[in-house]
Amino acid sequence: MNTSLRHWLIALHHRLLPQSSELGILPYVWLVYLATFFIYFFFSSPPLWHWIAALGGTSAFLICYFRAYWVSGTSTLYYIVAICIVGSAMVMINPGSAVFFVYAAAFASHLGAPKKGVAAIAGVVAYVLFLTWWQELPMFFYVPAVLFSIMIGGVNIFQHEIALKNKALKLSQEEVERLATTAERERIARDLHDLIGHTFSMLTMKAQLAQKLFDHDTQRARSEIAELEQISRQALSEVREAVTGYRQKDLASELANAKTLLQSVDVVFTYTMPNPALPQTIDATMAYIVREAVTNLVKHSTATRCDIHWQQSSSQVILTIADNGDCETLTEGNGLNGMRERAEQLGGSVTILPKNGLTLTVTVPL
Repeated sequence: MNTSLRHWLIALHHRLLPQSSELGILPYVWLVYLATFFIYFFFSSPPLWHWIAALGGTSAFLICYFRAYWVSGTSTLYYIVAICIVGSAMVMINPGSAVFFVYAAAFASHLGAPKKGVAAIAGVVAYVLFLTWWQELPMFFYVPAVLFSIMIGGVNIFQHEIALKNKALKLSQEEVERLATTAERERIARDLHDLIGHTFSMLTMKAQLAQKLFDHDTQRARSEIAELEQISRQALSEVREAVTGYRQKDLASELANAKTLLQSVDVVFTYTMPNPALPQTIDATMAYIVREAVTNLVKHSTATRCDIHWQQSSSQVILTIADNGDCETLTEGNGLNGMRERAEQLGGSVTILPKNGLTLTVTVPL
């Protein structure tokens, strides 16, 4: 499609429908039912002014139709009434204008509360019956008008309520996630405070005591300083253990770390990210494998290039790590065994091809 035409169509779409709309192209698809209005003309021989009136009425309907998507609540009622007026005018020349009343009823769900929508549908149906009696219209006008107004209007109200409940549920889930994240941060802060608060207080007291003893009891001051070193080492060890427990392996972070590490040893590194994102358990496993493979490359390989890429389908994900190092044979150690074990825990496998470098392929089911 021509670029300028594409831009023009996008601009037109944004003028016809609000950009925040979640309907996509459905409002355009639903306009296909307008064909029922024009079918009547092909089975009769209407005068030219009927065609002109039909085109004018359709244009007025389209204006009301698209504008109705920009409003909600009571404001929608004005467009429902306007569409009914268009249908009332068109019924004088074409009984297929019943479709306009169905469109009017379809917008009843935009009024808000379900009871308001039901009342609007009842109003449209009552008006159709009144118009039929007043103008003595045929059955093939009022039957589809009444039947489809009730059916489509009711379905739209039901779907609208389901969408509102799903939206509320999503907001609730997001709120729960935010609260859980806040609670986890508070827990970590509390744990670290409990872990190192007492230790730091002890370090401060020991340092103050050593400072006081330094001038008149050097030996004891040295002893206090030695204890300071021991306490600080112990605290550092405890903090490392705590942080290791909190830290989760993340594939994106491991790939970024791998790039920094390999560039520091003059290894050209290219990689891609899986798309879409992997489930958390698979992401953590792949992060470990990437880290282990890069560590092995730096320690044992003569490679000057490393490439990581992904293949994904609906059933599996394949990670390939390839380098150009001099590796004709390979002795598997703890690192490679660990990769196999982690992949097998997920029902996957690891294959290694030591030819023209080393190619490691990890296949894991989704």
